[in-house]
Amino acid sequence: MLRAAGATLLLTAASMPLAVVFGLALAAMRISHRRMLSWPAATYIEVIRGTPLLVQLFVVYYTLPQLGNYLQTDLLPRIGVCLETNPLTWNNWAVGIFCLSANYAAYEAEILRAGLQAIDPGQREAALSLGMSERQAFFIIVLPQAFRVVVPPIINDLIAMLKDSCLVSVIGVPELLFKANGIGKARATVAQMLTVAAALYLTLSLGGYALGRLLEKRLSIRGAPELHVDQPHGH
Repeated sequence: MLRAAGATLLLTAASMPLAVVFGLALAAMRISHRRMLSWPAATYIEVIRGTPLLVQLFVVYYTLPQLGNYLQTDLLPRIGVCLETNPLTWNNWAVGIFCLSANYAAYEAEILRAGLQAIDPGQREAALSLGMSERQAFFIIVLPQAFRVVVPPIINDLIAMLKDSCLVSVIGVPELLFKANGIGKARATVAQMLTVAAALYLTLSLGGYALGRLLEKRLSIRGAPELHVDQPHGH
């Protein structure tokens, strides 16, 4: 069970940074004045937030191999490309990390968008007046300040992802819930093992909460703007 808890931590540690990076790209696209960037980002965010993570897991896990088979046997041979293996047959770990990061990226995008918009536009204008490029002003001036503002909600989502990672057990990823069910069924102690799993999830969540409080204190600044963002996760 402890090894399975380690697998849950590994799954979360691999997925959350990807979600934040992808979410930052989506946030930048969402606030862009170019519709060819803002519309796809907005569509992705609404579709992902409007469908359950469990459904997304099943769709990706069962659809990707079929799509890869179509590419391998039908589409690519027409243009003279032959593949020996299906390029979209991923193992369950890869699918779990992909789905968790892609799902949470939609929520991180809204958090980061709110954080970026909470920074005074004068900060960017001052950076440009000093001779910085738009890119330098964003990464050196705006983004570090926005990051301090968004740390608390991102930590909340980190804890939520830690708990939602149990959903990948349905595609066979050997994380905490998967192992608890397996051991419980083998020993006829399902209720006891699920109780142990719940206690371990609680312990990991409390550790994440403590980490968040520490980061919040380290990054706290006087006069930092408040962040108001819709969180339909319900956590």
